[in-house]
Amino acid sequence: MATQITMTFKPEGFAECLLGAEGIVQSEAEKIAARADGYVTKGTGFHVEMSNEPRFKDEQHGVSRPVARVIANDDETSAEEAENKILSKAVTG
Repeated sequence: MATQITMTFKPEGFAECLLGAEGIVQSEAEKIAARADGYVTKGTGFHVEMSNEPRFKDEQHGVSRPVARVIANDDETSAEEAENKILSKAVTG
């Protein structure tokens, strides 16, 4: 016989779980930046910037989640990334 279970989504609890993963998000972004640095022939490479922002329907529930961005350190690295897709290579291998 099948049992029916009712679940209630608690966005605050989900946001708390996501915030708990902030270290993992930053760590993975740092790994991507390090791999991307290996492809750089001009410029000084990449760094990671972290923030907490609402995504998807987070704003409806007043919650946010950690967001990591891998950013070029200078114009030379940025131009090389645009021309050679360095970050894509760093993510996909």
